[in-house]
Amino acid sequence: MSLKLSKKSSMSFVDLLAWLSENKGKIVGCRVDNIYSILKGRGYLFLLHCRDGDKETILEPSRRIHFTRYQRERVLDNKAKMLRELVRGAVIREVDVVPGERIVVFSLSNDHKIYLELLPKGVLVVTDSQDRIKFVNEVREFKDREVRPGQVYRVPPKPGDLKPEETKKLLTKGALSRILGVPQEVLDALNLKASTQEELEEVKKKVGELFEAIRSGKIEPCIGKGTFMPLKFQDCTPGETFNGVVDDYFTEMERSEREQNESSSAEIGRLEATIRELEETVKKNREEAETLRKKGKTIMENFSQLEILRGKGVKEVTLGEVTVEIDPNLSLTRVASSYFERAKELESKARRAEETIAELKKKVEELKLKLRETEESKSLVIRKKEWYEKYRWSFTRNNYLVIAGRDVDQNESLVKKMLGEEEIFLHADIQGAPATIIKDSKGVQEGDIYDAAVVAACYSKAWKLGLGSVDVFWVYGSQVSKSPPSGEYLPKGSFMIYGKKNFIKNVRLELAIGLREEVRIEAGSEEAVKRRCNHYVVLTPGDNDVDKVAERVVKILTRGSELKGLKTLKEEIAKLIPGKSKILRTSLQLESKTGSEKQNNL
Repeated sequence: MSLKLSKKSSMSFVDLLAWLSENKGKIVGCRVDNIYSILKGRGYLFLLHCRDGDKETILEPSRRIHFTRYQRERVLDNKAKMLRELVRGAVIREVDVVPGERIVVFSLSNDHKIYLELLPKGVLVVTDSQDRIKFVNEVREFKDREVRPGQVYRVPPKPGDLKPEETKKLLTKGALSRILGVPQEVLDALNLKASTQEELEEVKKKVGELFEAIRSGKIEPCIGKGTFMPLKFQDCTPGETFNGVVDDYFTEMERSEREQNESSSAEIGRLEATIRELEETVKKNREEAETLRKKGKTIMENFSQLEILRGKGVKEVTLGEVTVEIDPNLSLTRVASSYFERAKELESKARRAEETIAELKKKVEELKLKLRETEESKSLVIRKKEWYEKYRWSFTRNNYLVIAGRDVDQNESLVKKMLGEEEIFLHADIQGAPATIIKDSKGVQEGDIYDAAVVAACYSKAWKLGLGSVDVFWVYGSQVSKSPPSGEYLPKGSFMIYGKKNFIKNVRLELAIGLREEVRIEAGSEEAVKRRCNHYVVLTPGDNDVDKVAERVVKILTRGSELKGLKTLKEEIAKLIPGKSKILRTSLQLESKTGSEKQNNL
């Protein structure tokens, strides 16, 4: 029975341990000579000057780390320049793995550190001596941490230990990988299985022996179809070094992706050439068919006159712009029919060609879409949804999270489960509005409360009524209750407010929708969105359907961004629009206006 292993797209924790065990001694003491961006910005090439020779080292977040002997296109973009400013010339003093995590840490002679995360949605981070982030290749926000310049870098929190009953349940499901935190491919390669606690302890022992062997340098590099490991497995080809195996595997993956794209591009070229030829044929056939029909029609309209000429032996007659040929051996009716039949045949050929053209164009679009998806999968971050994204959400100008209910059920859930006593609760002063909360409100400022009020107002019934503004009040969570006065009943989604309400008068219904650098769409007050997004539009109630407004927003944000794949976010944008709207202004217009003012001031 052959061993079936899933195709590997990134290094596992076991791979990382093996690579460091083999190469730690080679990389410590190296000086960072230069840095380039590679793989269309997905990775970085570090040129290291080492005692045993220079080493070109690839650091690609979420995927890999290894020395490479293959040449790749190098680009000096802004991010590579920032990395150079921070670490060029520094010596690598130490390199290690964060215990239990696929995170490599480089400690440098200038007291900076480089963190390379090989986790899903991983990042490349440079920190200072206080572990404060000086550079990150992509800003990330998670439920338990935020990775952005200026923040202290924190690794993901470790999951808690499994309870005995959880372990037992996973054992019955055969989820040994979940229990041990070991890649399934390693368990499969070693043929390790367990269905009882006794068998589990035996497997743990063997896994521990494997880790100890790897740490001591006992590595058996092997590469097979769709994967590689630091141990032998069925039908694999041994390699001289584990680094060489990793380098060969990922370089071949790059080549395969490139060839697939090139093949698709070539096929598109061939199909488009065929389409052009067929379109010329269709044009020629339709023009000729039209000429033949005119000849047949001319004969029938001038039948008597042509019959006389035919009797005199005339073989060709020009009437107006039409010249008809007359066969003395055929009746005029037969000649006209011949013209019509030939025209019909050419029109039929043209229709068949047009059907073929339609099929070929459809195939071209499918190939182009596949190409775009391949490219966009590299440039467009397909994010795992954050916990708060099931609600309406936004961030204030000072990065406080705002969440609001999408419906009555969510309003109920937010107040019951998510509202802390010291957190701020907001509600538009109109029936039919979302329960809105500023999470972790300690230290919140007046501007943050206004930003949250904009969310509460824009997603209220006031938008669909076409109002220009609405009042919004806020209170603390301790003032909100689901308990009605004695003898009264509170319908679902309704709450009692006790104590003083703080009103924000005439909150304008102006919702900004913006694009962040890491390809993320956000909505909120204009002040909040413009601080967090590169480009944005401001909407207000209007007469345009949501889909049409979303299409327009996509076009505006695409024009203001060099990123690919934005059009795939149209549905996400549409979900953020409260109802029929119009575009009030855009950041691009504001930038253009500012530029004009600057020119006028010169």
